[in-house]
Amino acid sequence: MNLNDMVTLLGAHTVGVAHCNFFQNRLSSPDDGSMDPALLNQLKRNCTSSNDNPTAFLDQKTASVFDNQFYKQIKLRRGILQIDQNLADDESTAAIVSRFASNPVTFQRSFANSMIKMGNLVANDGEVRQNCRAFN
Repeated sequence: MNLNDMVTLLGAHTVGVAHCNFFQNRLSSPDDGSMDPALLNQLKRNCTSSNDNPTAFLDQKTASVFDNQFYKQIKLRRGILQIDQNLADDESTAAIVSRFASNPVTFQRSFANSMIKMGNLVANDGEVRQNCRAFN
């Protein structure tokens, strides 16, 4: 697996969610400008609701569609998880993010290839889990 594969596979966050406790530190620390202020305020409201541990969509635009919107959002400083936002900010990955943000077909092809590549890594030694959080 290479850097392009890793940036590509994080694109799966386009249909993901995260519990507030996984990014609470981004909401409670002083605003460092790494997150869009409107999103920051929205997440603060959501994460302080009466719900035990609320969740937020990692793609705030098209959460139920597998598309390249995740990359567009992190370019706009709308990354929920710090690792996601770092993809757009780091010089070693910013060009990949820009390429995927501007070309959905490039992202989808790269995703398919990276998934196959990852699958080949564990094809003989791994297992398909019934529950992602526990071994079968």
